[in-house]
Amino acid sequence: MEPLKINFLPNLKKRGDKKKISKLFFYPLIFIIIFIAVFSFQIILSGDSLMESIEKINIFQNYGLTFSQNKYLLGEAEDRINILLLGMGGLGHPGPFLTDTMILVSIKPSENKVAMVSIPRDLSVPMPGYGWRKINFANHYGEAKDPGNGSKFAAEVVAKTFNLPIHYYIRLDFSGFETLIDELGGIKIHVDNSFIDYQFPTDNFGYQTVSFQEGWQKMDGETALNYARSRHGTNGENSDFARSKRQHKVLEALKDKALSFSTFLSYKKISALMDLYQENVSTNMQVWEIFEFLKIAKKIEKENINNIVLDNRPGSPLYSTIINEAYLLLPKDMTFYELQQIVKYAFEPEKEIKPKEQVKVEIQNGTRIEGLAYRTSVDLKNKGYKVVKIGNATVQNYEKTVIYDLTQGKKEGILEELVSNLGANVSTNNQTAPKTISDIDFLIILGPDQ
Repeated sequence: MEPLKINFLPNLKKRGDKKKISKLFFYPLIFIIIFIAVFSFQIILSGDSLMESIEKINIFQNYGLTFSQNKYLLGEAEDRINILLLGMGGLGHPGPFLTDTMILVSIKPSENKVAMVSIPRDLSVPMPGYGWRKINFANHYGEAKDPGNGSKFAAEVVAKTFNLPIHYYIRLDFSGFETLIDELGGIKIHVDNSFIDYQFPTDNFGYQTVSFQEGWQKMDGETALNYARSRHGTNGENSDFARSKRQHKVLEALKDKALSFSTFLSYKKISALMDLYQENVSTNMQVWEIFEFLKIAKKIEKENINNIVLDNRPGSPLYSTIINEAYLLLPKDMTFYELQQIVKYAFEPEKEIKPKEQVKVEIQNGTRIEGLAYRTSVDLKNKGYKVVKIGNATVQNYEKTVIYDLTQGKKEGILEELVSNLGANVSTNNQTAPKTISDIDFLIILGPDQ
């Protein structure tokens, strides 16, 4: 079965090229997509009114949606499923393909746990073919190269940055939220702090002023989105933490309204939601996988969700700077090792992240593939290795990457890690090692397998 592609780019790809899904079949998927993607697992798993309703009316059986018990989700065998959630403005907005929201959701099925890592849009990372760029540009560059598949390139960039596989991605067009909220008749939100934002962006690249008063507010789509997107509010509402908290409020209110039993039984509302999501959601999930995620979601309690925000607070591995008038977040040691460790141990937030043991390596290109040594050096630096020299090997006909251990076995753990990262062979016969500088731990001769 082909992955479900609910594309929001009708002018870039012909609708006739897409696999059609009948409305009768698609209705239940609307709500499952809302569960899994739009409202994130933190919001999804806080309530079960729709779950109970689904069980009561046996919707799976009604629609004949039964799947093999032998199928497994990607990453399930390793007990960690990674999903990248992307949110962008969409066509008709400034920077339509820039992802203002990037959330890495990891699921640990064996313990029914979820970890959510908010990736800052200003994080600067090395991007294949583009040099160092803000991570929220990845989807934009991917769209420019392959319209309709920018999220795939964004997933590849995130995977390389954090050194873990991205099994699934879901991309959402935030402009569709406004229509969704209006279709549902608005939502009620409690505003914790009154604030004014004098620099809220307009669609014509200008600014407008938006303000909100403390207390319960009935919000239409435009108001709710302004409340969620504001970045420069007064009264302490100008931080990413405050913005994230407001977004959660909007999503929770939207979830309650969208998944209410009355909405679920309304043909008109379901039809409107279905049409909306055909234009605003794109994912590589297959239909059976969506239902499997629903089963997992039912087992997870709110207290088993860990939220992590990567920012530049004291003690963080990131710092803020301005380069060429652009605000950026960069790793303090110019590697992503500490960030990778934070993500790696996302289910163990109490674990102390220790600095990587200083390991010095030299990289030589044993092929005629131009730039191979440099690209490999960037990857290893991001993983915390100190690359002291790169260059070409004397002989450039290597068939496979070889690592020469010059520590005489004193750093076996690091050697195993390098072998895992590079898929290399190991040589402990230093007498056959090519000429190199003396003060290094490992010499890496690259083959075409990199």
